[in-house]
Amino acid sequence: MSSSRDFVESYVKKKDADTASYLAEQQPSYDAKADTPLPPQQEDQQQHQQQQPPQEDTASSSSSFFSFHRATTNPIPSSSSSPIPEPTQKEQNAPSKPVYAVRSLADQRQEIHDTALANCADLNVELLNCFQHGSWWDKAKMCEDQKQRFWACFHQQKKFLKDANYKNPISTPEEDDHTLMKALQSRKDEPQQQESATAQ
Repeated sequence: MSSSRDFVESYVKKKDADTASYLAEQQPSYDAKADTPLPPQQEDQQQHQQQQPPQEDTASSSSSFFSFHRATTNPIPSSSSSPIPEPTQKEQNAPSKPVYAVRSLADQRQEIHDTALANCADLNVELLNCFQHGSWWDKAKMCEDQKQRFWACFHQQKKFLKDANYKNPISTPEEDDHTLMKALQSRKDEPQQQESATAQ
């Protein structure tokens, strides 16, 4: 019984003449001692450098090599003929008006969503704890009680903030804080309203 090694050696030895001649033709010829010819572009550059006179200062040639690292300079020259006018006394004493950033409706919608989520964070944590560490019965019911409480709070807060036009493009930070305090107060009053509704 012959091994695979014997088969490979016999296959290599059975090379026919055509294969040998093809390999001999296609074999790259490389002589490590011979100079490799330069591409045409590099030959032109080398001839151009030989025609130029040798430079006397090697320090200047090395600095020109690194010239692309020069410091950035101002392209617009400063002229002392046009000085910047200083503000007048009247302009300095005028009270400064507050400048409000313009917010888009998408930003307002995102702010309302995030604030409603933050206002109901305790119920959100309660819902996540139910899913992670709740009893098997709560998990079987998909934590329905906690889910209902969280979503009711979230939608109530979102509706309140939307109706109060929270974080609208022209509102001041003080108005937004006042609206936020009202929203939090309505969240605290909610359990009392539910108790009085169940008592009736």
